[in-house]
Amino acid sequence: MDKYKNPKTALVLPTAEDLKASLSGTGLSEARNNLCALFDKDTFIEIGAFTKRKFCEYADVEHGEEFEGVLCGYGAVDGRLVYAFAQDGARMKGAMDENHAKKICALYDMALKNGAPVIGLFDCAGADIFEGAAALAAYSRIMKAVSAASGTVPQIAVITGNCTGAMASIAAMFDFTVKARNANLYVNAPEFAGNRDSQAPITAYAAEDRQTAIVYTRNLLSYLPDCAGEGVHMEGTADNLNRMLGNRDFAGDVNAAISAVADNGIFLEVSHEYAPVLTTAFATVGGVKSGFLGTSYAIGEGRLTADAARKAARFVEFCDAFSIPLVTLVDSMGLAVCDESENAPFSADLARLAMAYAKSVNPKVTVVLGHAIGAAFSLLGSKALGADIAYALDESEIGALSTEVSVAFAWNNLITPDKSREDLMNEWRASLASPVAAASLGEIDDIVSVNELRARICSALQMLAVKSSVRNRLHNVSPL
Repeated sequence: MDKYKNPKTALVLPTAEDLKASLSGTGLSEARNNLCALFDKDTFIEIGAFTKRKFCEYADVEHGEEFEGVLCGYGAVDGRLVYAFAQDGARMKGAMDENHAKKICALYDMALKNGAPVIGLFDCAGADIFEGAAALAAYSRIMKAVSAASGTVPQIAVITGNCTGAMASIAAMFDFTVKARNANLYVNAPEFAGNRDSQAPITAYAAEDRQTAIVYTRNLLSYLPDCAGEGVHMEGTADNLNRMLGNRDFAGDVNAAISAVADNGIFLEVSHEYAPVLTTAFATVGGVKSGFLGTSYAIGEGRLTADAARKAARFVEFCDAFSIPLVTLVDSMGLAVCDESENAPFSADLARLAMAYAKSVNPKVTVVLGHAIGAAFSLLGSKALGADIAYALDESEIGALSTEVSVAFAWNNLITPDKSREDLMNEWRASLASPVAAASLGEIDDIVSVNELRARICSALQMLAVKSSVRNRLHNVSPL
């Protein structure tokens, strides 16, 4: 029982030289290596470096001189100020305790005061059971800090090791979650949840390893502002704003459309593996850093599922919070009809998506690429729901029901030996379901060709670029 004696009586504080020696050289911990990979070379500065763990009389004396299991600090990522914390599995397995939370909360205070993004590198074995309620309250303090920063500074969670239980909930509070494939992210352990990655949040990217996860995180940061209130971010581009696309066929693949429109064909998709029928991505278009949201007709006719609606709503809300222009590309036959959707809170997820668009005030451009049938037209950035500009390609189809169902429902009695069902469908598509019909009602601003799609979107985004800054001036809103 000697090892359970009170370590306070034998505590020896290290010197500054001892600490620096432990933080340099070839013996760097994995957490510190991750931070070095995240930040530009030699820019990471640690804060609270000498903070030590608190130990009760029952704690193992051999850990009595251990530093707190989280590294916190700031540095530059592509020359921009960024704050980060990295839980260190080599220090009591990154277990959560009171001082652990205090270090992270102090980091958040600095990030909010200076208006800069926060990156969290998660690797935690859970709560320090010797601290009891203090450790549980530590989770709550971090949750409060993350919540306070939500919508004010971007937050990216990078799962590099264990992120389970309450820590998984904290990671889900971040704007984006990047996960290394060999990392653990769940609320309940798989052996208790039926071998499922249960209740894991929507991940922005599933990386092969930690290094790839960090590279993706740096790339994602390049599309995000430092903080809310900055307005639309614009930069120079070598791509021609009036570049024509030719007679291109996207074949129902919205990613092909995004690539065609984006500067130099470059875009960064987020949450690819979650609800793949709907793509969310970032790209620069005509020098304007923008968000893209769109459905792929090639995947289940682009029909919205509960998961797709949830994914879309989160993305719309994020873009609005940080004044990121949103381009919505619609090619969908409406809502999915399946047990999975009906057993989920489908109507609640659709309601959240509608509210996200309706409440958003960031610049929004919507284009009907192919089909916009039923609720797909209503929910995915329609003009009535708040889009600033709405276009439709000249061969698109817009209607309450598909042309086939509409004819069967309304014109079935008009079929004669001289007029076939196909003839009636062509007539319906050319009249009642045409983009001209929607435009004549003011629900579509203009009908465009594929060839001019990029040029039109570039023009609209350039025109709307000052929208957020004008709104901020009118309402006396400052960044922070």
